[in-house]
Amino acid sequence: MRVYFDNNATTRLDERVLEEMIAFYKEKFGNPNSAHGMGIEANLHLEKAREKIAKILGVSSSEIFFTSCATEAINWIHKAVAEVFEKRKRTIITTPIEHKAVLETLKYLSLRGFRVKYVPVDSRGVVKLEELEQMIDEDTFLVSVMAANNEVGTIQPIEEVVKIVKKKNKEILIHVDAVQAIGKIPFSLERLNVDYASFSAHKFHGPKGVGIAFIKKGAPIRPFVHGGGQERGLRSGTQNVPGIVGAAKAMELAVENLESAMEHMERLRRKLAEGLRKLGAHIITPLDISLPNTLSVSFPNLRGSTLQNLLSSHDIFVSTSSACTSKDENLSHVLTAMGIDRRIAQGAIRISLCRYNTEEEVNYFLEKTGEILSFLGINENNRR
Repeated sequence: MRVYFDNNATTRLDERVLEEMIAFYKEKFGNPNSAHGMGIEANLHLEKAREKIAKILGVSSSEIFFTSCATEAINWIHKAVAEVFEKRKRTIITTPIEHKAVLETLKYLSLRGFRVKYVPVDSRGVVKLEELEQMIDEDTFLVSVMAANNEVGTIQPIEEVVKIVKKKNKEILIHVDAVQAIGKIPFSLERLNVDYASFSAHKFHGPKGVGIAFIKKGAPIRPFVHGGGQERGLRSGTQNVPGIVGAAKAMELAVENLESAMEHMERLRRKLAEGLRKLGAHIITPLDISLPNTLSVSFPNLRGSTLQNLLSSHDIFVSTSSACTSKDENLSHVLTAMGIDRRIAQGAIRISLCRYNTEEEVNYFLEKTGEILSFLGINENNRR
């Protein structure tokens, strides 16, 4: 049996999405910027995909832009906004548990003279709202907070974040990294007063190579990729029409049966958590305020990388707490920010489910994990 439990890293392409895309590789392959019939046809489907995504997110199609990935969208938004405010304001606020796409971009901007403030999170990974409010000053121009954490699954109170920021200064811009939200929790930009958001199709059973940037009408932005002036002059480069069509279909499918998918993933996660506790695991993920598909656990007497490798030998695929851990084996920046004990953090693995995972896979995972622990001599007496 082959068990893939690393869906926060990437997901398998839905067959219905692939079917939707094939025609745009084989028959409708025209450049959407060409003026002839095939180009016009391709552009028509491109814009239909944009409209579909905009409708799902509750925004205008003129506010949706396509990139190569969420990392590009995040770089574009942060760097462009910083460039706009460079001579007026210099402070950006974020959290220490953001994805590396945000943290490394802001690290780059800090080298350019911008000041980056990090709002601490509590032991469950939730941003401390009172400290956020205290950090906002007249020099602040951008706040960037993720909708849900990719490592431990904690869902952030984005609506509260927006209220605090806009009450303090309505001119401050807000970006939300919503990469882990689609297909896992209800998410709509219509009710959120944010200025920017970023998404990635391959996180919700769409194709790799497609990112989505939401840029609210009137929010400041500048071109990031220069060239032929595609995407209304803001993101040049021939659009990936097959991927964009696939992204729209994938998002449609992700929200179509969201409630049943959430219930299914939560049921499997609950069984995993119960089974792993019996095997001596420490549950890191706050189960009551997290994505229904995400479970971060640790066996304190066993390195997460060791367990990951041994599970892989049984065709079971999970991740360690952070895929971005450096060669010197620094701990996950997320778990460090949460104040997780070092011994627990070293043993952390992340299990991330999708709507296609089965109870049979969960049973197989628990069986093989138990066998591995027994083989290593990690018995009931020294488990915690």
